[in-house]
Parts: sequence; C-alpha cells; structure tokens
Amino acid sequence: MDKDIVKEIFLLTFEIFKALCEIVWKKTTGLIALIWDRFFGLVDASREQATQQEWGVTGEDEWPSTPEAPSVKQEEPQQRVETKEVVYALQIPELPDAYGDNRIVLMVRDPEWLFTYWELRQDVIDSARNTLVSLAVGAKTILRVYDVTDIIFNGYNARKYFDIEVTGGARNWYIYAGEPNRSFCVDIGFLAPDGTFRILSRSNTVKTPRMGVSEVVDEEWMSIKELYEKAYIPMGRGISESVFERAHANWQEVLKEGVSSPESSGGLRF
Repeated sequence: MDKDIVKEIFLLTFEIFKALCEIVWKKTTGLIALIWDRFFGLVDASREQATQQEWGVTGEDEWPSTPEAPSVKQEEPQQRVETKEVVYALQIPELPDAYGDNRIVLMVRDPEWLFTYWELRQDVIDSARNTLVSLAVGAKTILRVYDVTDIIFNGYNARKYFDIEVTGGARNWYIYAGEPNRSFCVDIGFLAPDGTFRILSRSNTVKTPRMGVSEVVDEEWMSIKELYEKAYIPMGRGISESVFERAHANWQEVLKEGVSSPESSGGLRF
C-alpha cells in the first residue's frame, strides 16, 4: 500500500478520535456542572433563604414585616397611558377652523347635484359691506350659480343663473342643478334689496356627467384580426389563421349575447 494513503488514513482516524474525545469531554464537564448546581447550589440557596427569614429583634413572637410595594408601581400603567396621550397631543395638533384664504370651491356629486365649500376673510367681507353703504343692512349672503356651458365665462355672459340664499352661518352647501352634461360656476357674495350684487369670491368651473349612455358612435370598427395583428405581430409572435378564426368565432358569440348593435352599447370600442 502506498505510504501517502496510509498517512491519510492515519490522519483521518486521528481527527475522528480527537472529535470523539472533545464530545465526551463536553458531555462530562456539563454533567459535572449540573451535579454541582443541583447539590451545592441548592445548599447555598437554602442558607440565603434562612438568613432572609430571621426573627425580628423585638420578640420571637412577631413575624417579620414584609415591605409594602411602592405606590408608584401601581400607578405606573396609568402614568404610562397619560404620557402617551400627552405625546400624541403634541405630535397631532388640532386642525384650525380657517386657513386665512378667501376662496370658494365647486365640486360635482352626480349628474344633477353639485357641492361647494368656501372660506371668506373678514377684511373682504367688511370691504364688500362698505361698498353697499346703507343697503348693507338688508343684504343677504347668496350663492349665484351660473350655467357656463361651452363659453368662456367673464362674469356677465352666462347662459343663465339662479340664486340660493345661505343661512345659519354655513360654510358649505349642496346645490341641485338638475341638468346633466352642463358646465357650472358659482359666486358667493352679498345681494342688496335693490338687486345690487357684490362678489366675495368666484369658484372654479365644473361639468356634470351625462345621465345616460354616450350618444357618440364610431363609424369605423376594428375587426378581431386587426386587433390581434396590432397586439402580437409587433412582438414577433406568429399566429396561424386557425387562431384568428377561433378568436373571431368566440367574439361573435359574445357580441350576439351581450350587444345587439353599436348604438345600444353606447360606443363599444377597442
């Protein structure tokens, strides 16, 4: 047998023996430590316990008084909760009632209803009242709603308008327009008894959605084959005629069941 092979076998055997010795040594030392803790450590603990439970010096008939738990520990959970509440109050301040702006915002709720909210500065209100002079006593706060469909609104060329009196110090209002697919704009201001109107702020323009299906119908419709060609051919994927034929047949069945004509679908497009 070759000497190198014998040497390798010997070294391998030595390493195995060394590993077994280490395992046995660890097990032995652990067992010795466990026995030491079980016997000698128990004796030390019993001595300490006996030392702590000595009789009082005033008389053997009196049991030693145990110290009461400090009251601070009992109140600790409550104090902790209060501390958290204080921290949260510091991190999240209350929202202010006003931001110092002078504006009115108009929004669409549905095809027939609008919603508006506003904030008016006191100096703007005082200035508008001063321009009305004696008429300011009987002036009312109103919302003037303009129909500005298909026009560039300059304040005087609205198609029509109507007024809503604002009462109770309100800062927002729901407006019934009753006309889908129309554009609206709102002014808030003072209306004097003689019909004089002083604007405080003007809103943005919004358009209500249509109530039904769109009347726009495309004259040109994309076929199934053209749809697949645009989707797959630029990606370098080859599609056989059988794929087109099956897809076309499936789409024809879907169209027969769900759609009778382009007009009834409201403009089904791809």
